[in-house]
Amino acid sequence: MKEIAKLAGVSIATVSRIINQNGRFSQATEERVNQIIKEHNYSIDSSPSNIWKAQKCNIGIIVPDITNPHFSALILQMQMALFYSGYSTIICNTNESEILEQKHVKTLKAQNVAGVILISGNRYHAALRKYPVVYVDRPHLGDDDDAVIIESDNEYGGYIVANEILRAGCKNIIFLMSKIKDINQRLRYNGYLRALKEHGMQERIEYIQNTENVSIYAGKASITSIIQKKLSFDGIIATTDTLAAGAYLALREYGIKVPEQVKLAGFDDCMIADICGTGITSVKQDVANMASIAVDMLLRQINGEKISTTKRQLTLTLSRRSSTDSSPLN
Repeated sequence: MKEIAKLAGVSIATVSRIINQNGRFSQATEERVNQIIKEHNYSIDSSPSNIWKAQKCNIGIIVPDITNPHFSALILQMQMALFYSGYSTIICNTNESEILEQKHVKTLKAQNVAGVILISGNRYHAALRKYPVVYVDRPHLGDDDDAVIIESDNEYGGYIVANEILRAGCKNIIFLMSKIKDINQRLRYNGYLRALKEHGMQERIEYIQNTENVSIYAGKASITSIIQKKLSFDGIIATTDTLAAGAYLALREYGIKVPEQVKLAGFDDCMIADICGTGITSVKQDVANMASIAVDMLLRQINGEKISTTKRQLTLTLSRRSSTDSSPLN
């Protein structure tokens, strides 16, 4: 800065004001200083005095489980879209912990990030009110009508996957879901109940399996327990592909064939559904579109724009694979 000031014939303070775009200076002086910076290939040092400005180029992304392939794919899409818009990301994993989530929110605000993308479902954060924020995949649990929410039609997803299993001829269907406080799990379950009702079937409590989490291990443990109890079943609906993959591993371990003896379907249409066995039928979420809309709505808020349509619900489709093949059940 001292060298630039000398070459431009101005004070160091004037150079500082021009670089930081703060304070008074003439257009001619600004043009002269910027030309000298360009000619001598100077660059801005990320020293402590510039930390605040750098933080304003960061976006916080809070995710409940970064090991879940659905969330990993979603974060990747959002991270790349933000990168090409000139933003870096700070990714915070909560491990489905409400306490940890609250701490991440406080940390991100303390770091003065430009905005936050929140995949939560645990709670509504009053600390983020009037702050550039988008709730993605899971709606928040508060009463703020202005909160920006991008989600899928999870009730419809549960409905179409249940219809797929019923279409394949299943009568005794295990519904595999997690006990975590995730409203999407409940919505998918409600869709399943609607499909049962339309087919003249009643819900049976013994066929509803609540796992500790949505991991492959949890899915495998749950179906292993069902098999060992000798409960008769010919279909499995899992609320995530990770649970479905775990169910498949348990069935394979006990020599139960998919789809000849048991039909199997999941949710999210992650890569794991495509490569597990001969392929698991799954409800496809439009991850790329969800990420694109979320980033667009966040950047519009950061730029001071008022979002008129704050809630977007994306449609779901079914990716049919061999696990629900309509060949007769043995």
